[in-house]
Amino acid sequence: MASDPEDRAAAQRDLASLKFAQAQDKAKQDPAAAEKLVRESLALAPGDEKAVDLLGRVIHAQGRLDEAIQVLGEGDGKSCDMCKRYLSVLLLERAGKREAAKDFEAARADYSRATELIPDATTALAVARSSEQLGDLEGMTRAIEKAVPLIRPDDTAAQTEFLGFRERTVLAAAGRGDVATCDRWLNFFPPGAGGDGWYVLQLRVAQELYRQKKVDVAITRARTMLGSTHTDTLPANRKTEFQRFLADIYRLQGVGYLREGKLAEADDNFRLAMEFLPGDDKIKLLRALAIGGHHETEKALQVVKALPKETKGHAEVMAILESMQVADRLAEGDVDGAKAALARAQAASAETPEVHVAMAEILFITPAAGVNKGIVRQLKKSGIVKYPNDEVNRYGEALSELAWAREQARGLGEGYLFRGPGIDARMANLDRQLRAFYPFPVEFNADSTAILKIRFKSGAAGEVGVKTDSGEQTIRVPAGSEGAEVIVRDPGLTYFRINGKVSSFVTEPYTRVTIDL
Repeated sequence: MASDPEDRAAAQRDLASLKFAQAQDKAKQDPAAAEKLVRESLALAPGDEKAVDLLGRVIHAQGRLDEAIQVLGEGDGKSCDMCKRYLSVLLLERAGKREAAKDFEAARADYSRATELIPDATTALAVARSSEQLGDLEGMTRAIEKAVPLIRPDDTAAQTEFLGFRERTVLAAAGRGDVATCDRWLNFFPPGAGGDGWYVLQLRVAQELYRQKKVDVAITRARTMLGSTHTDTLPANRKTEFQRFLADIYRLQGVGYLREGKLAEADDNFRLAMEFLPGDDKIKLLRALAIGGHHETEKALQVVKALPKETKGHAEVMAILESMQVADRLAEGDVDGAKAALARAQAASAETPEVHVAMAEILFITPAAGVNKGIVRQLKKSGIVKYPNDEVNRYGEALSELAWAREQARGLGEGYLFRGPGIDARMANLDRQLRAFYPFPVEFNADSTAILKIRFKSGAAGEVGVKTDSGEQTIRVPAGSEGAEVIVRDPGLTYFRINGKVSSFVTEPYTRVTIDL
């Protein structure tokens, strides 16, 4: 080469080729010697892609992964065309190590560069996986957008990984109320992404939105799934689940309206529920309650009697309708008719809250036992309750029944179906009438005694003499306490003596009364 300048270029090429051939021969057995030879080849023929590719391979064979990637073009972002596939392999190897070490940012960079070099579904999914670990929802979504068109029908591993991404992301988005992200992901349709699993996710999104009280959005999504677009693809079991979901929503909405006394709205919702579950006798029971709310309790009772007695809620609805008859009879002044209706209600389902409300309404007009004119005169002089029109009725017991009804209703929960039309307003109205003159908090007492919790308004300590027909006892109330309790075994006229001052009160059975003196 030195003696003949005209042949220099040809000679350099030939020598470079010879050294490259020698390097290829030694690459497997002696990668270090091969590296020396291939570097000499590249010094003679810079940029030769075959030599660059071989240099990267022999450097990698010696365990110098980062340097091999640098040589193959990762450093300046320019790799030779021939080197792309091997560079992608090395990037994936390093990305896997970085991912295992939880260096997700670096792993994502390698996975991203690899998929740019050789587009591949598995690599794009790895970018999504790293983004997920980094909490980068948008980055994960962009990676999935690249992966979706690369997933082949025969690549079940990629399909399964995608389904996992989709389920996690859609459910997390639904939990945040992020409907846009739910729909963005539900619109990804690589092979194997439709069918039953897709409909299950749609149902779970609708259910979660309903749980978040986004009722209209949930209803719209569910009704869309039952629409003509999905007639041929919606599996029969999922169709049933969507129908039941919608029926439950309309049913619960109807129950809410029923309790508020909005009967037309309640019946509209029950009718919609029956469109999806036409054979559900529980909905027919609810419609009977709506009929009863229009003061057509006899008609409503006929509807209920025509339904199978084993229908869940049958006895409770019978009891509710009979308790509604109590209110109707009392409004007409028919006390005997009201008591007869109460007896039927108790026979049907004595523990239904509405029955206890009806009982409270009867007690409200029932004179307290053993109260004579002398007791009335004493109460007018020293009574701590100013009875309206000097009528000493069973007001405490009425409040006790209301307290029991509220507690029972609370225990049944907001989702309980069978509640009387306008029952909340009915309870509030009776409570308001009683509170107008009976100021003391009353709780239900399961025993026929009266329990008195006595305390001083000032919070001071003191003693209270409590006298009944059974005798007198002294109650000590500690300072700042919640009060001291005394049990009255034989309820009736009761006297309180504080520092020589005497007050009177009629105690009643089945009551627990807190009295501030």
